[in-house]
Amino acid sequence: MARNAIAVEKSGPRLPFEVHAYQSFVVGLKLFWTRSIYERVAREAKALDLDDPRAIEREMRKSVLYQYYGWLEHYLQQYKFLGRWGLMSVLERQDERLAAILDEYAREAPERLRLDPDLQLPKYYVQGDFHQMPGGIWSDACDAFAYELGSQTTTPTHAHDADLHTRYARYVKALCNPRRILDEGCGFGKTTLPLKKTFADAEVVGCDLSEPCLKLAHARAVEEKLPVDFVQCPVEKLDFADASFDAVTGTMLLHELPPAVVRESLREARRVLKPGGYYTQLDFYDPPGGAIGQFIYYGHSERNREPYMVPLCKLELVKELESAGFTDVRIEPFEETEGALANGRDLPRQWRFPWTVIVARAA
Repeated sequence: MARNAIAVEKSGPRLPFEVHAYQSFVVGLKLFWTRSIYERVAREAKALDLDDPRAIEREMRKSVLYQYYGWLEHYLQQYKFLGRWGLMSVLERQDERLAAILDEYAREAPERLRLDPDLQLPKYYVQGDFHQMPGGIWSDACDAFAYELGSQTTTPTHAHDADLHTRYARYVKALCNPRRILDEGCGFGKTTLPLKKTFADAEVVGCDLSEPCLKLAHARAVEEKLPVDFVQCPVEKLDFADASFDAVTGTMLLHELPPAVVRESLREARRVLKPGGYYTQLDFYDPPGGAIGQFIYYGHSERNREPYMVPLCKLELVKELESAGFTDVRIEPFEETEGALANGRDLPRQWRFPWTVIVARAA
């Protein structure tokens, strides 16, 4: 089985051998795409000797190699979810059972799961299938489990998906020692649970829009006997009191938000932070490799149906954070695996997200 294929199931979906075999093939082909094909595309793009990513894109569209590269990037993500043994194809048939599992866990420590049945999900959230996940992650129980399993093959060059979030939690610990942490856009608890393990004595709260994901995050916390609270609310209108947290964190959130919502979320984060509290996000910003790096990354945003990736990169985040009431802003590359930043600001040796940590303090 390919490295970083679907892990052994926890309580939840039943995945036959065929699913593991199919997903392993998808991962193996994606690894070939991230290395061999990426290297050749980068060489072709460099030979053009252009300094505008849009001009590089126009010229590279004439390349059969680049057409193949783009086709694989787009359709491998669809194959992960669709097809006879795709995650959604298999899990949709188990939705009733999966919903019952989440409801059963929700009855354990119910005070730690606060859902809002009257919440109107924002249009930016429901009108696009980010990550190309069919139907989004907010409708049914199977959505949450597919999102959790699918995350294991999103970045197949990682040893394991959880490592990234643990490294980020350790980064936060090097910054501060908060007593109360809000993890924004927590999804199925991908960063929230590592934060609780890292800050065992702190109160950790995760918030998200997706009811199924929050219920799954709560279930995983119950399984691991981790006292974590989960609240359904938008980051642009947080359901928390002023100055009630020492740290606000998040991973892979900002690039899913329109610029106007990013600005609102920054103001809301500042509102709920105590003076001197830390705001930090792990996201994608300022891709290395100059115009070629931008060409690669901007193309990914289009092929993976991520309409707000490029607008985020073009936001002047230092100014936006300062305008929202933050100080001591710094934005720096984040090493998601050992040696990932060996090329510095040069083009990466293999395809990778431009992982960036954004840090500021509440004035």
